[in-house]
Amino acid sequence: MKDILNPVRVVIATMLLAVVIYIPTTPASAAEQPQITQVAVMPFLTAGTSARQSKELTQTLDCELSGLCTLPGSTLTHAEETLTRQMHEALTERLANELLPQQEVTNRFLGMIKQADETPRNLAQRFGQQIKAHYVLVGIIWRFEQRVGESLSAERPASVAFNSYLVRVEDKQLVWQGRFDKTQSALSDNLFNASLFFKSGVKWLSAEELAEYGIEQVVEDFPVPLLDN
Repeated sequence: MKDILNPVRVVIATMLLAVVIYIPTTPASAAEQPQITQVAVMPFLTAGTSARQSKELTQTLDCELSGLCTLPGSTLTHAEETLTRQMHEALTERLANELLPQQEVTNRFLGMIKQADETPRNLAQRFGQQIKAHYVLVGIIWRFEQRVGESLSAERPASVAFNSYLVRVEDKQLVWQGRFDKTQSALSDNLFNASLFFKSGVKWLSAEELAEYGIEQVVEDFPVPLLDN
């Protein structure tokens, strides 16, 4: 009897599994999907030395600027300008006309008075309200170290790390976030770098090139379904 029941149990289990697999799901209605419009890429902020050492990355949106990064001034550093431009370019194809002109956004941001006790989240909302954006992309640079040496024989590889957050201006809600943290290493030492090496033509990247690769990787996870109009 035991030998007869075992096949029966297998068949029943298989049927139940099939039922579970093929249960239809009801897709979310268009009304439930937020439409991401009027997006501004706020110039990237640079994390301060103490913030980089603590490596507390998860709560950075709600840390005061004075303790998180160098207070933004009237000009951008090379790293801030580079990642801001690269992020804007990477999002252009996805957002089309919903992305605000970067030069105008940057000029307005540089002209703002930033408060030391302000958080990146609050700054994003206040800035978005000023430029009439619905969403603000906030970027924080943790590391931007240049390669030492040539592209074919580097003594020290480039290293780049940054976080990016999409904040809804209306209620300061975090809609999306992405993170990149990479120091280029030899292909023989780390097979995970294979795609990077083949993409770059098997060479040691500059910090700018590594940052561009990182932006491309991060934007792949940008909430494209939320952008349907």
